[in-house]
Amino acid sequence: MDGQARIRAMIAISALVVIGCAIAIAALGSYAFWSMAVLLVLVAIAIVAVLLSWKALRDVRNGIPLQDERSRSLTARASHVSFYSSMYLLLALAFVFAVFEDQGVEISNSELLFFLVAIMGSIHITVSTYYNKKGARALR
Repeated sequence: MDGQARIRAMIAISALVVIGCAIAIAALGSYAFWSMAVLLVLVAIAIVAVLLSWKALRDVRNGIPLQDERSRSLTARASHVSFYSSMYLLLALAFVFAVFEDQGVEISNSELLFFLVAIMGSIHITVSTYYNKKGARALR
């Protein structure tokens, strides 16, 4: 799959996810705080994905490669650090939620999964941004 087709597929999938979540929330008739928060986060993610896809599509049309050796190395390093950071953070959160459960505080599985995925994604975005700003010094 070439770069333009992949970018168009990303835009279409982002739009379908947001539309599907909006339909699911509307069909359930539940306008609770968490369902609205999840919908807003999904819309924000979709907007960012579309903007980044348009930028990548413009770069592909101008002949700029989507990834070079430096960006691949930085992405690999950021993924490595993010994975291990996320695992230790998830262990800490599991302990905290276990303590809360013993005290009678209940957290649904969907909320817990939402928190965990949001935290893992945030860690990866933060580490990737840091390494991109730091540049080649991050690879040493």
